[in-house]
Amino acid sequence: MADHQQKPTVTWVLFGLHGRIARQSFILGQLFMLSLFAFVIARIVAVEGRDGSTVFWGLVLLALGVASLVSTIAMTVKRLHDLGFPGILAVCMLIPTVNFIMLIILMIMPSSPQTNTYGPPPFGPPSDPKPK
Repeated sequence: MADHQQKPTVTWVLFGLHGRIARQSFILGQLFMLSLFAFVIARIVAVEGRDGSTVFWGLVLLALGVASLVSTIAMTVKRLHDLGFPGILAVCMLIPTVNFIMLIILMIMPSSPQTNTYGPPPFGPPSDPKPK
């Protein structure tokens, strides 16, 4: 988010690649995507037989998988920015086992309170990157 006056939106949190998000927003975004998966899987399990609704919910699951991949990468990039790391490290989320470890680390590490090259801190007033 280059414009510091602009309020963050759900679309920006889930799919934007610029700016910073705190660990709380990161965790909530991950839980939101997980709850969508749980809902769609519950609908697939609830469908009896092999009719058109099975195909429909299967396609919804496929589309949700793609949206979840994009969302996870976008939130990871912003979370890495918050910690002062380059967003390219989000590629590590595509490596099995490494992605789980990285997810836990991103959920545990606190936000950097200083303004960095990616913007001001997600919560609170921006601080000067160099003390006077």
